[in-house]
Amino acid sequence: MASTGMKIVAAALIGVLAAVVLYSALTFPSLVVDLQVNFAVGVESETKEFDVPFLQDEALVEVAVMNGTALWLAVITDSNSSEVWSHTKAQGDSTTYTSGWIALPSGHYSFTFGTIGIGNLDSNVKVTSKGGFW
Repeated sequence: MASTGMKIVAAALIGVLAAVVLYSALTFPSLVVDLQVNFAVGVESETKEFDVPFLQDEALVEVAVMNGTALWLAVITDSNSSEVWSHTKAQGDSTTYTSGWIALPSGHYSFTFGTIGIGNLDSNVKVTSKGGFW
């Protein structure tokens, strides 16, 4: 028969382990925007609203261009329509652009991907959020 002290220690260890697992689950990287973009010649844009979950405070933008020639712009704005982050790139072939981790506290945001194309642009755009020690 286990002593009361051992039961308390076991309960405390289970509580700490449960807290670590819960925190890890809440801060694990999650995909918040996933756009397949197929733009024709000219000026086009696509906007998607997203939320950064509770306990997450960073985001990563990845633009994977399969083919096309264009000048593209990616912009993240907050709920007040203030620009939080943007990046512009001239694209001439297939490549992948990956931003560094952007400070983006939990909340509501808007992501816009636009182009001025002299040809077609086929790309996949993703925004991933994370928090904690990930």
